[in-house]
Amino acid sequence: MAVKRELNEKDYQKRSQNLIKRILLFANLLRSNRVPVSMKNELDAMAALKYVNIESRFEFYMALRSTMLVSHKYFPIFDQLFDSFWKTEDNFPDTCGGDTEDQICSPNPETDPENKNTAQKAEQNETGDETAGEIMKEASEEEDSPPSEETPLPTYSLSTPFREKDFEDVRPEELYIYDELFKSLRINIKEKKGRRFKSSSKGKIIDFQKSIRQSRQKGGEIIDIYKKEKKPKRSKLVLLADVSGSMDIYSTFLIKFIYELQKHLRDTETFVFGAQLKRITDLINYRSIKVALSLLSHNVLFWSGGTNLGGSFMQFNETYGGKLRKKSRILVILSDGWDKGDIDLLKKQMSVFKKGFKKIIWLNPNLKYDNYEPLCMGMAAAMPYVDYFLPCHNLKTLEVFVELIKKI
Repeated sequence: MAVKRELNEKDYQKRSQNLIKRILLFANLLRSNRVPVSMKNELDAMAALKYVNIESRFEFYMALRSTMLVSHKYFPIFDQLFDSFWKTEDNFPDTCGGDTEDQICSPNPETDPENKNTAQKAEQNETGDETAGEIMKEASEEEDSPPSEETPLPTYSLSTPFREKDFEDVRPEELYIYDELFKSLRINIKEKKGRRFKSSSKGKIIDFQKSIRQSRQKGGEIIDIYKKEKKPKRSKLVLLADVSGSMDIYSTFLIKFIYELQKHLRDTETFVFGAQLKRITDLINYRSIKVALSLLSHNVLFWSGGTNLGGSFMQFNETYGGKLRKKSRILVILSDGWDKGDIDLLKKQMSVFKKGFKKIIWLNPNLKYDNYEPLCMGMAAAMPYVDYFLPCHNLKTLEVFVELIKKI
């Protein structure tokens, strides 16, 4: 019996160390997904476990959530990560030895004195045996030790699944996560150097004309040497976003994406269209995305209505084309191509676009289907004038579009 008791205590000790290690891994997972978790939060989480029944999944979940989160706004992403991390086969059967999904990977410290001491290591101010730093060091050494029979759980990241998830499948509770992911998009585009020059103290080319001109004020003697550098040449965007009924599923996500584009790319002009066209550049500038969407709902009266591509494009060319239709600008159309208007008018307006803009990019969410072909009349009529035809049904495809803009 003594030998059996000794084996049980060793088993409990090993499971306790595994639990500490997994809590640290879970904290790293939260941090990698933009959830702020400090070392103090980790210690509080480990200390809180002695006050709950660890075999109860709900009590374990509440203990971690109440000690690790600093704001309620992180609840949705915490729940997603908690389910993904603590429900794997690596975590439950091998570590816990239990058969039920409601069990957590550790025995209850209240029922085992030896394991209770391990949980108390997390309380830096209530124990004199070891410091918090020694606890963290022990857990770190456990991670670096040679692999045992149990395979450590690799850190899981939400980035890939959420970036590849179709906007059509996004649940309401996941919208906050997408707001954060849109903010993390790398939209910064390096400026290309043009042919013209501008004065610059950091330039490497001597501006002889300015140097000589300024020397006249000092008796013709050149005292100051002025320099210049090439002016940046930026590819400016004109965005035409379809907000008709057929684009309802994607419109809000694409507007959020356009909102981030306007913040990072100067001189971007944005329009929405359906049965008619409206400029919204000023409505979504210098405001939060929530305020911008609220303003759009009150000002764009044709949202979720019909589609008239040719008529909307003609309205753009007649009202804004003289100022915005330039070879320094790229036209981006976000639409599924469904049209109830005049096809000949659409072809004529696309021809005007082709002559006036540097490039035409068409983003169509229906390209997510492998067998999709642009057979509807509107899309078929516009295709000969399009330089790049790309999908836009998830974050990954929008990132591909941003990379394309950087190269044009």
